[in-house]
Amino acid sequence: MTKSLLIVAVLSLIMCPQAGAQSGMSFEEFRPKLAPYYADELIADVELAMPQGATYRIWGWDVGDYTGDGFNDLAVSVYIVGSRKKECVVTLLADLDGFMTNISSQRVSFVDLPLEVGVVIKDNTCYIVQKKQDEHWQMKGYRYTSGSVVLVDEFVSNKVNRFFHQGYRNYQTLETRDTYIDRKQATVFETEYRTIPAYRRGRQVFAGIVSDVHINEVKSVVDGAYWWKGPEDASFSTKLVYDEDNLFVQIKVQDSTVVTGWCDTCPADRIELLLDVVPPENGPTSRYITSINGSTLNVRHESDSGLYAFTVSIGDFEEIRPSVIVRTTDDLSEAQDEAVQNVRVVTAQRANGYVIKMKIPFLLLGFDRVPLNDENGLELGCSVVLYDVDNEFREDETTILATSQVQPLDPSTYGAVSLIPDGVWYGSTTNIYTDAVLGTLRELGF
Repeated sequence: MTKSLLIVAVLSLIMCPQAGAQSGMSFEEFRPKLAPYYADELIADVELAMPQGATYRIWGWDVGDYTGDGFNDLAVSVYIVGSRKKECVVTLLADLDGFMTNISSQRVSFVDLPLEVGVVIKDNTCYIVQKKQDEHWQMKGYRYTSGSVVLVDEFVSNKVNRFFHQGYRNYQTLETRDTYIDRKQATVFETEYRTIPAYRRGRQVFAGIVSDVHINEVKSVVDGAYWWKGPEDASFSTKLVYDEDNLFVQIKVQDSTVVTGWCDTCPADRIELLLDVVPPENGPTSRYITSINGSTLNVRHESDSGLYAFTVSIGDFEEIRPSVIVRTTDDLSEAQDEAVQNVRVVTAQRANGYVIKMKIPFLLLGFDRVPLNDENGLELGCSVVLYDVDNEFREDETTILATSQVQPLDPSTYGAVSLIPDGVWYGSTTNIYTDAVLGTLRELGF
């Protein structure tokens, strides 16, 4: 997702004839615009999906495929005339089994005109564009798959003091990007990383919600790209969960040549988990922007506290047990020193690599318990780094892959872990058959 896509989306709302006149369209005016795409029976389905018993105007629409089945789907933005609320109803209709089926209807607010809410279908995704306030636009992309409407990604464009900010989150690949641009159109800070959502241990994660980060592309190679031969050579996926007292880390590594090392100081494959446990600042800044003073953006490039590194040696899966070394910028309390002894790590060999599991007490990180409540999550700095050694006699040929272009002593280069409270998701998914299933269960006495 790029700034240009948002600009194209906004311009399409203002200039494209699909947006209708400044007063919107009635359905009778809309009908001939649908005729090139749909048979009369399908257009009748669309009319039935519009607000019944109310006068409405259609302000935006687009046709395209966001179900991936090769057939045209439809998105419509409708304003109900006489409504006291500044909002449009955005309806997504998919061609399912020969019927135009309403798979999603959501109310989207606007600032001045219904024209500020619109729809664009691109790359098998339906984007809903919304003006939140002056110089603040938001665009969310949705896709229909296996009976569920899934949030794919989100793009935000807004002003933060004197800076233009572009933010992007992909809820399927877990990619995150933030860019700050000054008045001269110069980029003053830019970061790209993966956000790892951490749910409570044992929580059921539904289809459409992604909890595992997969690192298998060359853009994730921090160093040694010349020696990297692709995902089969070295790649990994990682997942984090928590309970009241501990953070649990699982890392599955694919490695064509596992080097365990025959001595403590010999070159060997290893994993490093980097954490920045300093909570984000309040207000418009983030965990890597400490403050904005006029035209100066103060980035948190260093820290004298809150940084933790856990370096895991994988052992040989037989006689030599795995081990973990803990390093930190903090002066540990007596309780934290004791908590270091409660860090646990196990490894297991697989046919194409190995698995690492680690338990870290929150007490070691300076928290009495998991640092969130039932209402608010918490995002902390976090990067997972794989050091892949294919030749134990040539340490300089090591390949480093990570969830961000990380520099261990620079917290602004860390990725993120987002601690998700119960009842909240990183992203969203809505199954269109939920009501029908619940109705059937009620009829059966459940």
